[in-house]
Amino acid sequence: MEPIQKAYAKINLSLDIIKRLSSGYHKIESVIQELELHDIIKLKKIEKGIKLKCNINICPANENLAYKAADLLIKKFKISRGVEITIEKNIPVAAGLGGGSSDAAATLKGMNKLFNLNLPEEKLIKLSSDIGMDVAFCLSGGIAYVSRFGTELKKIEKIPNFYVVLAKPKFNISTEDAYNNLDYEKTGKQLKTAQMLDAIKEKNIKKIAESMHNDFEYSVCKKYPIINEIKQKIIKNGALNALMSGSGPTVFGITQLKAVAENISNSLKENPYFKENLDFVCVTQTR
Repeated sequence: MEPIQKAYAKINLSLDIIKRLSSGYHKIESVIQELELHDIIKLKKIEKGIKLKCNINICPANENLAYKAADLLIKKFKISRGVEITIEKNIPVAAGLGGGSSDAAATLKGMNKLFNLNLPEEKLIKLSSDIGMDVAFCLSGGIAYVSRFGTELKKIEKIPNFYVVLAKPKFNISTEDAYNNLDYEKTGKQLKTAQMLDAIKEKNIKKIAESMHNDFEYSVCKKYPIINEIKQKIIKNGALNALMSGSGPTVFGITQLKAVAENISNSLKENPYFKENLDFVCVTQTR
């Protein structure tokens, strides 16, 4: 059997960057929500090596997180065969939506099936820390509180689904660059994640919207003013709130109504300024 896995996008409903540690890593607290938007990962055995195919141009194979995930399992468990990984990309690259991490998580799950490794999810999550910080969440999915370096996560009881409008400007931001350019005078002050967790416990979508916060915005929005412009446009057209996801640059707006989400999406696609400056707009929902 050749496994086919869905690799789901994510948004950060809150993201507090508490401090930079002497190791160079950052202590964070975040609430991450999985979305229906997804890539598709297909795996099949080959004689040896790792082959990577994709419907778009992506980073060199050995820098790709799906490739790294396959390489990790092949070496760790001394797998004698190779694997061909085919990625159908629907999630924008370097967009703050966890596409690379999700592809890696889907590859770990697919490899586990393809080579009958029979590893429990907990073992895959432990192994994922060698690949990237969001991979653990992408293996677990749903909604979770994430702490430390993004490697410790606690599942949260599912909240009622809501609709999400995603809008990505025509540039990419690497997570490394975003961390390297943080404004440490402002990060770690709001600490909205605790407030977000309380709102989620109440299952109160309006309080969830009010609690949305991302410490990366201080530096990223200063460098790229269009992010604030997208946020304002999304809110003006009916979203409960809007925020940049992860290290950016994608902005998401949330609403309980599909019709409102579609109206926001259409307003962005039809506006000449945003039509010129956005390369991805879609409506999806939480899962």
